[in-house]
Amino acid sequence: MDFLLSLKWQDVVDILVISFLIHRFFLLFRGTTALQILFGLLFLWLCHTVAQASGLVLTSWFFQGLGAIAVLVIVVVFRNEIRDVVVQTSPARLFLGRPYESWTIDLSELERAVFRLAKNRTGALLVFQQRDRLAQHLSEGIPLHGRWSPEIMASVFAKESPLHDGAVIIQGNRIKSVGAYLPLTKKEGLPRQYGTRHRAAIGLSEMTDVVIVVISEERGEVSVVHRGEVELIPEPPQLQMVLNRLLLRTYTTVKPRTRLRELLIQAAGLLLTFLLVSAAWGIYSGKQLSLINVTTTVDFRNIPENLELRRSSAERVEVQLTGKRRLVSVLKPEQVSAFLDLSTVDEGFHRIVLNGDNVELPPGLEVVRITPAAIRLEMEKRVERAIAVEPNIVGSPPPGFLIDRINVRPGSVRVSGPLSTLNSMLSLNTEPISMSDIEPQRGEKIVKIPVVLSPASIKLLPGQNKEVLVTIQLKSKLTSQSSSK
Repeated sequence: MDFLLSLKWQDVVDILVISFLIHRFFLLFRGTTALQILFGLLFLWLCHTVAQASGLVLTSWFFQGLGAIAVLVIVVVFRNEIRDVVVQTSPARLFLGRPYESWTIDLSELERAVFRLAKNRTGALLVFQQRDRLAQHLSEGIPLHGRWSPEIMASVFAKESPLHDGAVIIQGNRIKSVGAYLPLTKKEGLPRQYGTRHRAAIGLSEMTDVVIVVISEERGEVSVVHRGEVELIPEPPQLQMVLNRLLLRTYTTVKPRTRLRELLIQAAGLLLTFLLVSAAWGIYSGKQLSLINVTTTVDFRNIPENLELRRSSAERVEVQLTGKRRLVSVLKPEQVSAFLDLSTVDEGFHRIVLNGDNVELPPGLEVVRITPAAIRLEMEKRVERAIAVEPNIVGSPPPGFLIDRINVRPGSVRVSGPLSTLNSMLSLNTEPISMSDIEPQRGEKIVKIPVVLSPASIKLLPGQNKEVLVTIQLKSKLTSQSSSK
């Protein structure tokens, strides 16, 4: 849930773009040695991540170093293939994907041509290139770039031809080059009847995804080599079935892909890539640190009973925090509070420097900076004193009456407060007493009402009652006038 709450629209776009690019790179390098290398590097990274998350320091260090060395070795060993990828990959090919080159050679015609050469004991090597690039593995060879035909193949492998010892490189329905020499396998324990052609075919098939048809000059046998494995083909129909399986990648029981089905497969692959990238983004963002500024009120705690905080240079501070992105994104301002412990201060002026110990935070967050970095305080001594109580009369007496006398019991209360405040204070007022509800026939109003302790630094001493009894006596104006006469 925290992962979803921390997502912004920029993060969604970021994940979509990376998912699309990774999916296109996968289509571009699918089935190549480069993709296998990338999977190997990904495996090393996953091992390093798991070891690091588990707290296996030595194992994490080992996989991290191994990954760095592997990158260097790959750049050195596969520099030619990397160069080919950079040179041959255009932006359009990257964004539109790598088209799958369909094989348009008539396999029945190829089958007849191959077994015709085998019958005549004419040796041959037919290399069918798939997705892996072969340039770095081949030597010599003459570029042809012509359409494949049985006649060209027969003329190239004729014993009188100077190119008959080399291989024909076929891609799609075209012959890329002729007379190419393949790397020999270093595998030991091969059958004695395997000559140079078989060893060359095995050597190239161990390095790439090629499919190679080998025709033995000595025995007139036809073999198909793929991924280092040799399969003897005794009958012509079997050759067509094997090439169907390895080149066309179709079986008679499997329906060919339609455009809609291909789009569905692409969409499923893109969705899977999106989910994997989202998971990786969640792990990555969870490790990333973010900054946030929070403004909070300073809580002045543990003020000694004989002292009072008269003034402070700041009552609010701005706290800059750092922590993992997912924690910072769900942080609420009320979860951050600042405080000052004044239990050890005495009377006078003080300058207190703020640090992380003065801030209360959720686990996983740290304080980077506090502004202001220090607060100046003035602490004043508290004193005790008796202060007179004055009733706060609101309104006028009823028509025809005057206030004759006001009596307050008790007439004063004992309070404690800052020395400067009590020195300037003459009295404390009560809460408002309204004259509108007084009854003239009774001639007086008796009310029990609280005393207003203002400012807030004023406090009643223990045993003092906050309420006082106020008696207001009235007299008639006529009586007052006759008395004056």
